Amino acid sequence: MLRSQPVTTALKGLVTLWLLGVVVAMFLIVPEYQGLGNTGRIIMVHVPTAWLSMLAFSVAAWQSVQYLRRRRVEHDERALAATELGLLFATLATLTGSMFAKVVWGAWWNWEPRETSILILLLIYAAYFALRSAIDDAERRRQLAAVYALFAFVTAPLLIFVVPRLYDTTLHPNCAFLPGSKCDGITLAEGRVGDLGDNILELRAIRREGDLVTAVVAVRGTGGAAPVIMEPSYNVATRTQVATPAFEGSRFMLAIQGVSDQGVRLNIQAPGNTSQRNATTTLTLLASLLGFTGLFVWIYALRSTLLSLQRRIEAQGWS
Repeated sequence: MLRSQPVTTALKGLVTLWLLGVVVAMFLIVPEYQGLGNTGRIIMVHVPTAWLSMLAFSVAAWQSVQYLRRRRVEHDERALAATELGLLFATLATLTGSMFAKVVWGAWWNWEPRETSILILLLIYAAYFALRSAIDDAERRRQLAAVYALFAFVTAPLLIFVVPRLYDTTLHPNCAFLPGSKCDGITLAEGRVGDLGDNILELRAIRREGDLVTAVVAVRGTGGAAPVIMEPSYNVATRTQVATPAFEGSRFMLAIQGVSDQGVRLNIQAPGNTSQRNATTTLTLLASLLGFTGLFVWIYALRSTLLSLQRRIEAQGWS
């Protein structure tokens, strides 16, 4: 134990310095996201906290299985500690996502599929603590909490990864900010209508002036508001986008990705899609994921130890 103490202290210091380095890189090295400025840097916190919530819930489920198999109290304590951290990281992911939504989509909350699913997940895991506080008998509380944690974990990947992808209408375009991701987009001919993200598009006309192709698009949100005319343009000779107007109340843009005999291919483009390909941005995001993972291990071990200490104190009859 004495020999491991210096090693543990050194690891804690390394995690602290690593996260400080990530913060410095976020603001001084990573380039700003076009059209978003410093707001785009939220992704360096939003993505790690979202993934760590899944890691924490996975640990809670595993420790719950171990408790049901062995009936050892320390497994219940570890499951409780992991669930607390999972709820904390999921809340942080929701708050950072809400701040991002305010800047990009114009509202703190939009009730789109991903936002709604994470809220449901928060409520499911909040009920875990309500269940524990409602049962006085310790053994029964631990057993029921372990069973509930397993059922709750089954819903986690469904709500985070599956359910949002069942909906075509979502404010989260697949191409937003993550390196290597893609948006499918839609190809429309004149007079045709299609869904793109959370918008309904009608291609009213295609104008050609030499190599420049301009699409006249009527964009209507799912709320039924009057359509807004947007006119993205594309140079067919250089295969480059010329005009990429922003959606009303949003900083995401409508862009033409190509022109063919079938019409024009329209897609959502994130304001930060240029800086997202920067190697520094990618490395900083990976470093942030690693640093937050180290932070999770640190806090998880500390919280588990405190719960064990609290149990021992209570067993001695101390208040």
